[in-house]
Amino acid sequence: MAKPSRLRLLGRIDIPVRETSGLALRHHAGQTQVLAVGDRDTTLAVGVVDPRTDDAAAGLRDWQRHDLADLDGWESAARGSQFEALACDGVGTVVLMREDPAEVVVVDAPEGRVVARLPLVVPAWSALAGKWDDPSSRGEGLLLLRDGRLLVAKEKRPRALVEFGPPGTSPRGVGPGALLAPDEAWAVPDGVTRLHALAVWPLKDAAKATLGDISSLTVHDRDLYLLSDRSEVLARLPLTETLVRGGAPLRSLDGVRRLPKGISKPEAVVVLDERRTLVALDTPDGRDNGLVVALDGPWEDADA
Repeated sequence: MAKPSRLRLLGRIDIPVRETSGLALRHHAGQTQVLAVGDRDTTLAVGVVDPRTDDAAAGLRDWQRHDLADLDGWESAARGSQFEALACDGVGTVVLMREDPAEVVVVDAPEGRVVARLPLVVPAWSALAGKWDDPSSRGEGLLLLRDGRLLVAKEKRPRALVEFGPPGTSPRGVGPGALLAPDEAWAVPDGVTRLHALAVWPLKDAAKATLGDISSLTVHDRDLYLLSDRSEVLARLPLTETLVRGGAPLRSLDGVRRLPKGISKPEAVVVLDERRTLVALDTPDGRDNGLVVALDGPWEDADA
């Protein structure tokens, strides 16, 4: 079987975050912004996406850094922030996911406050019971869904996608109707609410062979993109009835591309626009750690 083609490298940029682990896109105040966090410190970096330029590096500018340790209600993180992912809704809400403790934190950085803290728990009846206890193998990717639900990428043991929701909610699966509209707010549960694992889609067969782990996920144009650090690939999964209600083995992917040569530790991905996708590398100093790649070219069948 021929190896999948590589994503075309357009340029490299500096993302001013150490050990970058999460990226998100936000449309806010008339701008398209990229948000970035790392698992080492509590910095949130916000850059502006310029859609008018063909220069990949110049297309992200005006980075600003915010120290989330200064937020009211946030504790210092002596072991590192443990931020592994973040996501934004259509009104600019920022939702961070930590690996240890396993929780999502909703923050209002301009107002300087934590809006909600939402532990991610796995009930005894879940297919994930006993497999969520390892603090090094929990959530690595995050997608906000309607009705206060989340789609979380579990990195390994097992590699899986997991639907979380507030108490009393039923699994609904993940398709186009579950995604937030561009101007839609995520229904933030009040206060400290435990979000329960509702459904699990473990990788099996060709999907498992393609992705040695799941390091990040993002959605664009009703397609889900899964990044693998271990395999150094980006895989595509259409959200048309793929993640069925109640969970099921995820056996196939729509296509796969290899990342550019000469990289290490790809940890986060976000689609900037129709031309450009940003992949963040886990580097210690926040320099030359952003790859801007093009999604054009053939996507090989991951089942081949």
